[in-house]
Amino acid sequence: MKKVGFQRSRLVGLLAATVALVAPLGALPPLGLRVSPELRIPLGNPSSVVKDGKVLDLYSPGFGLELTADLRLFDFLSPYLETGISSLPLNGVAGSALFTAQGGAGLSLQAYPLTRLMIRGGGGGGLSWIDSPSADKPGLGYYWKVQGELGWRFSPGLVLLGSTSYSQVLGSAGDIFAHPIYKGLSAGLLLSLGLDSLGRGSGIGIRTLAEGPIFPIAYYKSEKTPLATLVLKNGESAEIRDVKVSFSAGAYTSRAASCAIFPLVRQGGEVEVPIYAAFNDRVLGFTELTKIQGEVRIEYAVLDAKRTRTMALPIVFNNRNAATWADPDVVGAFVSPQDPVMLELSKYLAGLVRLRARPEIDKNLQYGMGLFEGLRLFGLSYAADPNLPYASARAAPGKAAYIQYPYQTLSYKSGDSDALALVIAEALESVAVPAAVAALPEEVLVAFPLDMNEAQARTSFAQPANFIFEGGRAWVPLRPSMIRDGFLRAWIAGAELWRSQPASPAPVLIHIEEAWKSYTPISLADVDFKPQKPAEEAVYLAFENALGRFVATEVEPKAQRILSSMSNGGTGRQRNSLGILYAQYGIYDKARSEFEKAVALAFAPAVANLANVAFLLKDYETAATWFEKSLAQNPDNKAALIGLARSRYELDDYVSADALFAKVRALDASLADRYSYLSSKVDVGSALRASAAAADRGGGMTWDLGE
Repeated sequence: MKKVGFQRSRLVGLLAATVALVAPLGALPPLGLRVSPELRIPLGNPSSVVKDGKVLDLYSPGFGLELTADLRLFDFLSPYLETGISSLPLNGVAGSALFTAQGGAGLSLQAYPLTRLMIRGGGGGGLSWIDSPSADKPGLGYYWKVQGELGWRFSPGLVLLGSTSYSQVLGSAGDIFAHPIYKGLSAGLLLSLGLDSLGRGSGIGIRTLAEGPIFPIAYYKSEKTPLATLVLKNGESAEIRDVKVSFSAGAYTSRAASCAIFPLVRQGGEVEVPIYAAFNDRVLGFTELTKIQGEVRIEYAVLDAKRTRTMALPIVFNNRNAATWADPDVVGAFVSPQDPVMLELSKYLAGLVRLRARPEIDKNLQYGMGLFEGLRLFGLSYAADPNLPYASARAAPGKAAYIQYPYQTLSYKSGDSDALALVIAEALESVAVPAAVAALPEEVLVAFPLDMNEAQARTSFAQPANFIFEGGRAWVPLRPSMIRDGFLRAWIAGAELWRSQPASPAPVLIHIEEAWKSYTPISLADVDFKPQKPAEEAVYLAFENALGRFVATEVEPKAQRILSSMSNGGTGRQRNSLGILYAQYGIYDKARSEFEKAVALAFAPAVANLANVAFLLKDYETAATWFEKSLAQNPDNKAALIGLARSRYELDDYVSADALFAKVRALDASLADRYSYLSSKVDVGSALRASAAAADRGGGMTWDLGE
């Protein structure tokens, strides 16, 4: 029989050796050291002793002590090495006990249903040194066990658990696997210490995965488009929860932007974090490549302890003129209808055009013509960018190009085709004329739509091939590089360049209004420039000359066709048709002459058309007289009825205008809708929506073709 005192001395030596073995492993994260004193309860070890009719267990309850070193993987899996001893007295035999010392390995699974609550279960086995009273000498055997634990985490590295297990010791020297030497339950307290948590800092690692220069023109997109990507690694000694990542950059951001929220990041786990920013318009002040210092802030909890980590993240901005042609919609950023520099010039030019506009010629065409001629008089000229010409930038769409803001082009009085196109587009948009650009390989075209629809344009103009027909509208393409050659040549050249493009890929118009959906228009606040306006008389003369040349190219071929079809001086209908042609292009003296010839030939509809000419010349009294003569011949002449109503309206005779308008509505409701401003019975909102003439009552005449 071995003495218990001797066995206890073995225990002390074994523990000392185990500590010496596992202590150096504390430098290898994530390693835990577990110490567990246990109560051993024998179960199913029959002896030859019978008491009260029952066979007593061979052993009495004893004690044990285990020391475990485990490696925590993925925050839920823990392979481990263990060593331990146990001593169980023989039942009814004083001074005799079963002594075991074991060493082995196992695997545990763990979970954290609550922040501090830990559940663990697993099993293992290994070799056991057995000193049994029933054996002549100690021997080597085996053991296995399964166990479960429930514990409370006081800190990431300190856990107190209650444990229970079932184990068996098998075999002895010379009799391995014959039968269990011992089997039973164990219960005890277990103290777990995470050696990897000792001396740790914040426990969060961050590295930059991707970042790139930011374009100031799209600063607001950084709230939805990441400006960089970081990798956050949990190096804490436990999982981290409620992880919140934000970014700010001092005065360049309006607030800290929330980048990501993670409910849980397991120990040793990594997550990718997109970095967003709430940049403000101060970044538009960067006129060269600029680096600013941003800060990433990570807030999280380890158990219930709140922690914060910050790191510097430098952000590089391009200059505010930088952009790429990878997305042609970028032009929307450079065209602002509220640019004060442009409004100073465009409103002035539009006002002069309005005074000289011909009511029967398309309104948008005249505004586009007047603005183009006004910008030419201002002194704009074409000059390719010396550093990166547009054509080279377009051929390398991923390369950052320098695009001028319209105020800069006005200030420099020159620019590449893209710069000139954006100036013209902004001028148009600032006076409510829609604009578009076409980023062709050679250069950028600018275009605007006629006020009339596509069908009207195809039948009204001598050269419909000079338009771009899209979306039911006719667009006038202009070649900005030819601004010094005037509107008509720039129009013809723009149309030719558009037609010369290959069918695949087909050229496209980039509508400024649509581009604004992708890029907010930028109006710079730090601009101190006031354009010098060209003289009024020079603008009038340039506009009249351009309009006159346009009218000549349109009217002469059509007039010649009508004249060539006449014989013996022509019929009243032919003279009336020729008069309408002249009147529609503002050639009122010739129009009146042709209508008078038609009247002399007893062509009654020409009387109403003579009245229309007087109305266009703002001679409303004469117009009313001629309209009344026409109605005396034909009381239901709709052209004369609506013309007389408009004349009476301009003469402030609203009662008569209202009565005449009611008669027109009874004859032709669709015609009446074109002039609904005449009726006192139509609400103001409907009248403004339905009648363009309410805003510009000088045109929109109804011509009597005599059909």
